[in-house]
This record gives sequence, C-alpha cells and structure tokens, in this order.
Amino acid sequence: MAILEGSGLVRLGSYDMSSETYRFEGEPGRISRGPAFSKITEIASPEWPDFTNVISALDLGSNSFHLVVARALSEKSFEVLLKEKSMLRLGDVVSRLGYIDEVHIGAVVDSIRSFRTLAESLGAGELVALATSAFRDAENSSEVVDLIEDETGVSVSVISGTREAELIFKAVSNSVDFRDELALCIDLGGGSLEVMIGTQTELLWSHSLNMGVGRLTTMFFDGSEVLPSKAVLKLRRYVREMLAPVSTQVKRYSPTVLVGSSGSFLNLARMAVLARRPELDPTVLDDMNQMTVKRSALRNVSKEILRVKASERLGIPGVDSKRIDIMPAATVVLDEVMEQLGFKELTLSEWALREGIILSELESFETLEGGIDSIRHASVMGVTKRFSWNGAHAEQVAKLALSLFDQTVSMHHLAETERELLFYASLLHDIGEHIAMEDHDKHSAYLIENSRLRGFTPQEKRVLVCLGRFHRRGYPRVDYPPFGQLTEEWRAKVVKLAGILRLADALDRSHEAVVDSIRMDLLGDRMTIRLSTQGDFELESFGLRRKRSLFEQTFGVKVSLGLDGQGP
Repeated sequence: MAILEGSGLVRLGSYDMSSETYRFEGEPGRISRGPAFSKITEIASPEWPDFTNVISALDLGSNSFHLVVARALSEKSFEVLLKEKSMLRLGDVVSRLGYIDEVHIGAVVDSIRSFRTLAESLGAGELVALATSAFRDAENSSEVVDLIEDETGVSVSVISGTREAELIFKAVSNSVDFRDELALCIDLGGGSLEVMIGTQTELLWSHSLNMGVGRLTTMFFDGSEVLPSKAVLKLRRYVREMLAPVSTQVKRYSPTVLVGSSGSFLNLARMAVLARRPELDPTVLDDMNQMTVKRSALRNVSKEILRVKASERLGIPGVDSKRIDIMPAATVVLDEVMEQLGFKELTLSEWALREGIILSELESFETLEGGIDSIRHASVMGVTKRFSWNGAHAEQVAKLALSLFDQTVSMHHLAETERELLFYASLLHDIGEHIAMEDHDKHSAYLIENSRLRGFTPQEKRVLVCLGRFHRRGYPRVDYPPFGQLTEEWRAKVVKLAGILRLADALDRSHEAVVDSIRMDLLGDRMTIRLSTQGDFELESFGLRRKRSLFEQTFGVKVSLGLDGQGP
C-alpha cells in the first residue's frame, strides 16, 4: 500500500515483472503490468480504502510537526493511510527568544490548516493534536493555542513530559519486541529527552529531561562552520550532569535492552550502518524498526560528525540534510546515554509519539477486535486484513506447516525462532492474491516487503519476504535481493522452511481444510505423509506431486501420501 502524495488517496500500484517494482498507473481499482505484459488486470478485490474508523493524530514537536492518518483494524493494529511532516524547528525559536514569534506563529497555523484538510479528505473526524516541549516552554503558548483553534478549528492540547513519555512508551512497546527483557526507552526531540523503563506491557518509570537537540544546539553551538572543541566538552559535561539523577534510577531497575525512537536516533543509526557497509543499498534501511546497531559503529560516526565542518556533514552517507546542524548535539546525547548507562547496542523503534496517540485513540473504539497480545501476531494480522485475506486457508496451512515442522525436527534441526517465522509466513503467504491470482507469490513478497511489520528484525522480515516469494515455485537464489541480503546460515534455513511451507500449502490445495491431521512415516529415503481426512483429497494429492520437489531436494527423501491407519 502506498500514498499518492498530495492526492489524499491510497491505491495499489502496478507490478513490473522485469524489476519487481510497482508503479502508479491506470484507473482506480486496476493495475497495469510492466513491459512483459500489455493487458490491464483487475485487482482481485478492487476497492478504494475503507474510510470507516479513521483516526488522525498530529504531533506538534519541537523539531517538526507530524501528521498520521490511519484506519483502525484492531485494538493494537492500524493501517496508515497518510503520513505528512513539516519541519518548523519551533524549539530553536523558543530556546532563543522564550516565545513563538509572529513569523513562526503564521507557519504553525498554515501547517495545521493544511494537515486538517488532508485528514478530512481521508474521512477523519476530529484531529487529535498534542503539543510538546516547545509549547510547554513558550511564554505565549496559551495565546498561540487559542489562535490555532480560532484560525483552523483544531483544538491543541499541550501535554506534560510525563504524558508525552506515556504515549511514546505505548508506541515503542507496541512496535519493538523486548524479547521478555526489561527495556530502557529513550526518545530525543527538539526540546526534551524522554527516558522510560518498562516491560512489554507496563511502563514502570519515566522522566523528561530538558535537553532536546534544538535546545542543546542553541545553548552550546553558535552556528560556526567548525565545532569548537571546548563547546563539545561543555556539552558533554552538561549532558552528564543532567543524566546523573536519571542514571541512579535506571540502575535501580537494571534494564537490559536500550531502545531509541525519534528521527535523530534513526538518522544516526542509518549513518552508522552505511559507514560500516558502504556497498549496502540505502533503500534497505527504509524500514529500520527492530534493527540493532552496535555502540562501536555509532561512536565511529559520532567522531566523524564532530570532526568535519558543517558543510562537509552533507557528504556523510545517510545523513538527513535537514538535521545537519543538530546532529552534533544528537550524537553527544546518545553517546553519553550509552556510556553512562552501560549499553553496548541500540535497538530502533520507528514508532513514537504520533503512533502512541493513534494507539491511545484505538482504545476508545469499542467495536474493534482484541485478544492478540503478541506485537508480531497483531502486526501480521493487521497486514492480512488489508489485503482480502483468505483466513481459513491461511490458518489451515499454518496448522499443517507447524505439524510438519514438529514431526521433521530430526531432519531440519531448526529452532523455535524458525518455527515462529514459519507460522507467520503461513498466515501471509497468499496475500498477493489481493492483486492477482497470477504470480501471486511475487505479489505476496512485494506486499510483505512493503508492509511495516512490527516486532520483526530486518533479517526476520526478509525471511518472511522470501517465504512469500518461494512458497509456490522456484528455488531461492542470491540474485533475489531479499534472499541475497540474508546471511549464509539464514539462506539455508529459508530453503528448508520454504520446502515445508510448500508441502503444507499443497495439503490444502482445495482450500476446503479436508485434512484434519497428518502423521509422518520416515523409512530410509522415503517419507510418507499419513492423512486423517474428512473428504476427498484428490486435489491435495495433485498439489503435493507438484510442490514436493524442493523438500525432496533439500532433505534427500521421496515424499508420498497415504491414509492414516493404512500400511505402505
């Protein structure tokens, strides 16, 4: 799903078989194929987005304003219809003047008016707008808030640092899987640093520090081309002093995972990864959620940022040109947090305050489905609901795939992590049918790759993409980018999992769930799948003959079907 900028509309694009990319062409509800095809093919269930249960959230941050318009899917899942950002750097103004001046008041009003128009074009009702540090500090905050409501009709709430931390933690804990560990979460804005400690389900402690990147840049740097070393040292001392009382509290809880949200942390991590792996296609880093970056890599890019002239920072791969002046402060804060609190790596969350607002609003939707506790499960189910999912078939394939996995452990030697990924791949494998039955395996891979699956590392997500792509046919090859980007160990695992998934898919060829259960008989190089059925399994037998080759090649066995209770 992608956004047509400026139109306020969402539609699926066309699929180019030669490059495996989608383009926006044709009329609504239709897709046109690339050079290999001349005809226009109907989408399986052509429709414009469902504009019921639409929520719009506006985060009026000190660096930038962020709008998210989303359609609620469940209590923990939503589909993003539109994202928009306006970088006003309001915190810089307030840090210098103590108030919001007339020029920036005009920019604020214009931005919010535009955001409201975009939200309403997608069927959103009330625009939930929350303002943070810059508005908390501005002397004329209440007057500006009143003016915004008079001019745009949008009611802005200025929230406390405590409430900001609560909403950010709600977003982060629903975006990143803490893997049953206690997490320290940090969010660096323009005016403040929010520090939070919690489990996957509960915020235990939080604190807001007045040391955002805009504020610190104004306090310690004068805009010189070269950073004065004395200014950097003063900034480090200041950050350490501010962190001292926080450090005492953090050590009392002893969190073991550090999670960072906010644009500054994401940009630093992107730069660190590209510095270590310059050959990497930067588009691979478009989704960095759940990615972990070592402190050593972050420190290397930090030294580079602090060493070069301001104009030379633009030459650092991955840098956001709009953050050139604030990156020195950002990297000092992150480095000192990791140093003072004893963390050697940073896990990233792409969700922050605006998604926290959405999740908070979802709690008021009484008609939405609940009951899914796992971040990963909720995220996968949210994706399936967007694409005309055949739930009965997917769940049957998942049941059979896990049974096959469990009964062939002595052959594949895979662990619980691989089992879980096989389960999610089974649920997702046919979502490409939403675009077209023909080549739906390739369509499935595209939709998985371009969906924001929360709780999965980039490598785990590539595994799901590969299983979607190869659940039907073909042998995984390194010239297929998601497969080629995996480690050699994971490539071998994907081949095994794809072989299992194909068998499971074949055993529900009819989509009628005629197979109740399966039992494996292994004798030498022959494996018989014994079926307990409630009907004719002729289609399943046909499907197995077509799809068993990958499993047979991988494990060196011949696969056949039989009825449970019967001999060879």
